Amino acid sequence: MAAGLMKRYREAGEAAPKVMYVDRDCCSQHGQSPVKIMFREWDELEVRLDIWHFMRRFAAGVTTEAHPLYGIFMARLSTCIFQWDPEDVAALRQAKEGELAAKKTGHISQTALSARINRRELALHCRRRTRGVEETTCLIGKLLDHFDSEHGKDTLGVPLLDHERIQQIWKEQQKHIQCIQDPENFPLYMKTGTLKKGGVELCCYRCARGSTSLESFHLHLNRFIPGTSASDAHFQAYLLEGLMRWNDDRMESTIKGASSIRSYGSAMREAVDRLSRAVLGKPWDNRYHPPGAYTGKKFIN
Repeated sequence: MAAGLMKRYREAGEAAPKVMYVDRDCCSQHGQSPVKIMFREWDELEVRLDIWHFMRRFAAGVTTEAHPLYGIFMARLSTCIFQWDPEDVAALRQAKEGELAAKKTGHISQTALSARINRRELALHCRRRTRGVEETTCLIGKLLDHFDSEHGKDTLGVPLLDHERIQQIWKEQQKHIQCIQDPENFPLYMKTGTLKKGGVELCCYRCARGSTSLESFHLHLNRFIPGTSASDAHFQAYLLEGLMRWNDDRMESTIKGASSIRSYGSAMREAVDRLSRAVLGKPWDNRYHPPGAYTGKKFIN
C-alpha cells in the first residue's frame, strides 16, 4: 500500500505529504519510526500521533467510563493538550455579545457569555494549537495527581482512576507527548469562508489535524448497502457507487464554496461543463474536474 501511494504521487507529479497522523508507530527509540521507514521516499514527512488516540490510551486507566467524573476528566485532559487562539476567541465573544444585544437581553456577565458559546461554534470559528512538550507534560501530571486522589472519587467513594494502571500508562505515554505536538511552520487550518454574527465578520475554519474524517468510515461503508441483503453483483455496484460519492464529497469539502450542481452523475456534470464552456465561454461550476485517467486498478469482490 505504501509503495503504491508513493508511486501514485510520483507519477502524478504531486508534492509529497508533509505530515501524516497515525494511531501507532509514531516514534521509535532506535532510529526512525516504522511509518517513516515505510514511506522512505518522502524525506520531509513528519509523523504525528493522533491526539484522539493518545487520549483514549488514558481512558484505559479509568475504573469505568460510566463514572460521573469521566467526562470531566477527558475534557480537562483535552485542555491540557490544546489552547484556543485568543484573537479568534475574542472575536467570537464580541459576535456573541452583538447577538445578545440585538435581542435586548440586557447586561450579561462574562461567565454567562462563555456559557452561551457552544463547542460547535468554537470549532468552526476558532483555531487550536498544542501547548508544547514542557507545558503539556506538567499539566497532564497535575491532572492525574488531582484525579488520583480524593478529588477523583464519587459520592460513594468509588475512584475514577485505577492507581497502578494509570501510573503505568502515564509512564509509557510521556515519550509520546512530543509526537502529538503540531508541526512547526505548517498551517493546519484552512479558511473555508466567513459568517456574520452580531455584526462581526467571523472566519470559518476547517482543521486538517488528526484522522477524524476517516474514523467512522466503516459506518459509512455499512450505509452504502441499502437493506439487509444483496446479490454479489448488486453489492459490488452499491459499494462502488458509495465509494465514488464518498470521494466526491471529500474532494469538494476541501474547496471553498458550495457547488451549484447537486448531482453525483459524472456524465451529466461532464455534459453541463462542456456546454457551459461552449455557450458561455466559462465553466458553470469552477470546482468540477473531468474524470481522471484510468489507472489500471481493479475492484475485486
